[in-house]
Amino acid sequence: MKLFQKLLVAPAALGLLAPLAANAAEVNINDVAGYATPTAGVTTAQFSDVVPGDWAYTALQNLSESYGCVDNAYTQNLKSGQALTRYEAAALVNACLEGGIASADVNGDATRLSNEFGTEMAILKGRVDGLEYKVQELSAGQFSSSTKMSGGAVFTTGFADLDGATVDDNKLTSQYAFTLDLNTSFTGSDNLYAGLEQGNSATVANDDGLRLDSASDNANLSVTSLFYSWPVGDFQLTAGPLVDADDVISATTSLYSGSFRLAAMPWGVDGDVTGVGAAGSWANDNGFNASFATISEEGNDSAQGIYTAEGSDHYVASLGYDSDDNWGIGLIYTNDDNESAATGSDTSFGAGVYYTPDGFPTISVAYDSIDYGDSTNDSENNWLVGLDHEWGPGTASLAIQRTDDGATKGTNYEVYYDYPVNDGVSVKAGFYSESAVGTQAEDTNAYIVETTFSF
Repeated sequence: MKLFQKLLVAPAALGLLAPLAANAAEVNINDVAGYATPTAGVTTAQFSDVVPGDWAYTALQNLSESYGCVDNAYTQNLKSGQALTRYEAAALVNACLEGGIASADVNGDATRLSNEFGTEMAILKGRVDGLEYKVQELSAGQFSSSTKMSGGAVFTTGFADLDGATVDDNKLTSQYAFTLDLNTSFTGSDNLYAGLEQGNSATVANDDGLRLDSASDNANLSVTSLFYSWPVGDFQLTAGPLVDADDVISATTSLYSGSFRLAAMPWGVDGDVTGVGAAGSWANDNGFNASFATISEEGNDSAQGIYTAEGSDHYVASLGYDSDDNWGIGLIYTNDDNESAATGSDTSFGAGVYYTPDGFPTISVAYDSIDYGDSTNDSENNWLVGLDHEWGPGTASLAIQRTDDGATKGTNYEVYYDYPVNDGVSVKAGFYSESAVGTQAEDTNAYIVETTFSF
């Protein structure tokens, strides 16, 4: 039998069952009292204060001191000799009985107080139950408390000048991209990730940095990544039906932002490769880290299958070291098994180093190469040197990239300034130039202003 059943003389004392009784001090007593009217069974005498000298006041003091009631405003009032309203006294009785008294310790004062303030305790319970019901209604259908949503919208506006183009260009153009990221944890150490994207920017379609010389269709919002990660000892494992090749790469080969147009490691860190995947990563406190991931690009197709002779599989391994002295190095190796005698398997190798000296720009140097594995295509390589420097309220960035496809060499560069308007809005303004290399038909010069909204 519960404690309140031993204390009750009137059914009104069911207020001791209130789930929030231990925190009854948090209820706005004045507002609750305002709801009580004589028609609700409350007499005028019940609105009188409990003052020093009353038996109830002395009993409340004894109850509070004997059983270590919650140290709230009402116990402070008792210690300082201030009067209490009957609803404040009822809340204090609830807190004391629920928080500090065992059934065997019930005394006459506790029983008498529960009888005296039983009506007020019942009114408190009714109001608290109503509040709980409203809270449950509001909470229904909301995200789990373990689910966090973030995202962003990007507006890109500017001119793209295609040297030697046979069509008109250099017209003012505007594109956009919209993304949502959902992260859900079920144990506190695991994570279910879902990435959604929509837009008409080539950034969304190709994940290769913003550009205005090409665009994608205004596609519907779609799930672009979906995987689950969980720890096993010192390892973090990842698996899912939509894994990008760059989702699990532990090595850091560059600190250059790469958010404007040029980016390091075009083949080693390739976000265009997506499919059924599994990966594992490891890191220790000394700064060393390693990872391995495998992606089956046609794993959702029963005619191709996962890791079969008919499908295309992608493997990426990385090894890195991040020093406590503001520098680090990373190595990345990839293999694309196309399972085709005509094209063979592509392999790439890349390496990068970064350094962040105090008071100077952050320096990143990265090298990446690819061998197409057949006689019809030459190998390619790519060098990038990037600088990021805090200047005024924002960050100034500069990058120079050297590309070589075996037949043609080209130099690309960009310069831009990233200005944070506030915590959720930033504006980038700058210029990039790309030489025509490989399948790129014309040299490209673009002048761009990009606004990013993050939430």
